[in-house]
Amino acid sequence: MKFLILDFYVDEPACFGVPPYLSPYIRYIAGALVKAGISEENIDYLTIDKWRENNFQLDWEYDYIYLVAGTTVPGRYLGGKIGSVAEILKFLDSLKNKKRSCLTLIGGPVRSASNTIRDEIALRGGILIRGDLEVYASLLADVSPHKARTELESISLTQKRTYKELDEYAVFGAFITEKHPNFPYLILEIETYRGCTRNVFCSFCSEAFYGRPVFRSLDGILGEIEKLYKLSNRYFRLGRQADLMTYLPNMDDFKNSFPRPIPQNLYRLYSGIREVAPDLKLLHLDNINPGLIATFPNESEEIIKIITEFNTEGDTAAMGIESVDDAVIQANDLKCNVEEAKTAIRLINKYGKTRVKGIPKLLPGLNFIHGLAAETSQTFQKNYEFLLSLLDEGLLLRRINIRQVVVHERSKLSSLVKGQRNKKILENKFVYYKDKIRKEIDEPMLKLVFPVGSVLKSVIFEKREAGYLWGRQLGSYPITVKMPETKIKVSLFNQPIDVVICGHVSRAIYGLPYPLPINSMGDLALRNISGFGSSVASKTTLLGPYQDWDDLLTKCPEGYKAIKNLTNDVVF
Repeated sequence: MKFLILDFYVDEPACFGVPPYLSPYIRYIAGALVKAGISEENIDYLTIDKWRENNFQLDWEYDYIYLVAGTTVPGRYLGGKIGSVAEILKFLDSLKNKKRSCLTLIGGPVRSASNTIRDEIALRGGILIRGDLEVYASLLADVSPHKARTELESISLTQKRTYKELDEYAVFGAFITEKHPNFPYLILEIETYRGCTRNVFCSFCSEAFYGRPVFRSLDGILGEIEKLYKLSNRYFRLGRQADLMTYLPNMDDFKNSFPRPIPQNLYRLYSGIREVAPDLKLLHLDNINPGLIATFPNESEEIIKIITEFNTEGDTAAMGIESVDDAVIQANDLKCNVEEAKTAIRLINKYGKTRVKGIPKLLPGLNFIHGLAAETSQTFQKNYEFLLSLLDEGLLLRRINIRQVVVHERSKLSSLVKGQRNKKILENKFVYYKDKIRKEIDEPMLKLVFPVGSVLKSVIFEKREAGYLWGRQLGSYPITVKMPETKIKVSLFNQPIDVVICGHVSRAIYGLPYPLPINSMGDLALRNISGFGSSVASKTTLLGPYQDWDDLLTKCPEGYKAIKNLTNDVVF
């Protein structure tokens, strides 16, 4: 039999899956199939972007299709376009119209879809798995699609795997990374646990849907990374958890709704990863809880020191502040107040501001959510003033994420916001303050974190548009780089190049190839350097090529001065 894993991408508070990320869901399904006796050669992998490029067609007949999809948070993506519910239905319709007999099982975050969506999927012949898709990949591996459809009618579709099973799936499924179009430039999300470790959940929480947290063993995590590393994977992110600092905490010792973290367990995790993957190129994290840091400052300081010892530079600790309005915090059971948030931000800056290759080791990334219960027009002003105070204090932030809340039917928030008044007024405030923060806080913060003349290593470009290339380093919330095209041809997705920062634009930076290839630049590229206007750029281009610095100084002193102010590293 032939199997296809179809990746519509995922985005959850504790999991990324849009390229350059590859979610764990994909690897687990592949591993479950292999462990059940299916050969790797009979398992194909396809991204939704490749399906779109192929005019929404499949090139082969399959017995089983495992479709992974779903987003529980809104996002914007450069490396791919996340699949929608409409596209899931379109895919099922295409199979039905061609009378293909394959069985399509659908899972991932879409498991929490509304009854209406579930009914639409069933009407088109798909089967929505509300448990873990890898469980059913294992159960049905040697069963014909026709017989499997009958069997699925009589069993629960909410079964979950254990971490003992998953540890084996993760190792067996590592091979699927080699079938991804971005390989080897893939960030692999590594799961440490799922569920939320707080015993009081935020009103909007979707991670709580997983129930009481269950933790993965250290040996299981290290075994997976070791196997991935042997297959030439070098980019890892500890991203599949609600709060990395509470990996294997003391769940019998709670304070302010948080379990006491155990620094030694984080040391064993990070040092163990460095042992099994000694020459990795990326080791980043995702979520850290600011309330936990304020509650357990001593243990948290130890953990932050451990992370900054073993991680790679450019790391971002995503922290859900959500709001600093006391009324909103109380109504929605949020994690921390203003002073507790500042305590966490200061601690991360204390150790993370240290620069490696010009880039800070670890900085906070703050999340704010609007549309929560008890929010008023004053909430926006309070959040703005809080952010302004951080800038005034000289604290660095990697990024500020401001979004409107997604209200899940099963969450506490769904009942809290029913009939909420002044919605239109608050939406207008949201737009006004978001723009204000972008201009008055984001822009100066960006210049502090990424000063002109700094060098970003191994930027991978993902899009061409109007004479510019758009790309990012592989990493956790990497800065977007906008680079004018030069005579040097750059391939998308698979040609990392170093970039020198020459300017800033809204939530992104302008960059140029490093070392600067002066004779291959052109007018557009030169104009991005401070000191180059259109006339100087044209003059510098026309008078080239240049043999060396002295030749450039003689022919075009204005160009010489501007380039010297940016960098001394030039290729003639």
